[in-house]
Amino acid sequence: MQSRIAYVGLIAGLVFVGCSKGPTVTFKTYPVKITITQKGQPLAGADVRLHPLDENGRGAQGKTDISGVATMRSFGDGNAMADGAMAGKYKVLVSKVDVPVTPEGQDYDAMQARQAAADPYASAPRPLLPPKYNSWQETPFECEVQASGPNEFTFDIPE
Repeated sequence: MQSRIAYVGLIAGLVFVGCSKGPTVTFKTYPVKITITQKGQPLAGADVRLHPLDENGRGAQGKTDISGVATMRSFGDGNAMADGAMAGKYKVLVSKVDVPVTPEGQDYDAMQARQAAADPYASAPRPLLPPKYNSWQETPFECEVQASGPNEFTFDIPE
């Protein structure tokens, strides 16, 4: 009899675990698109982050496409992701780096060793934008995400 109860309990547990949806987002988000240009031209491949200025806010992030547009996403608990960002005020951080590429057919470690001997910083990712745009204390870019939308913002990096 006890083995039957244990078996039923095991099946019920498996059904419960199998039916759970996994990590979820427990806060409301609103669609956010941010366009980044540099000297008036779309900046593709830039990382864009929203740093919340509200005490209970959550950050969001995105990467610009070829048109310079980033669609923002927020992290929830347990690695859950949600499209958009919470309503609130944010500093907008923008960064882009140039990562050295290994020519096809060359040994990466050997190339790194040669470059390090000549210049220890040659193989490090090189920032392509002034550092102030990647600092929440220095960036001049701010936005406010509102429930009423539309939450579409454009920022130009003049340098």
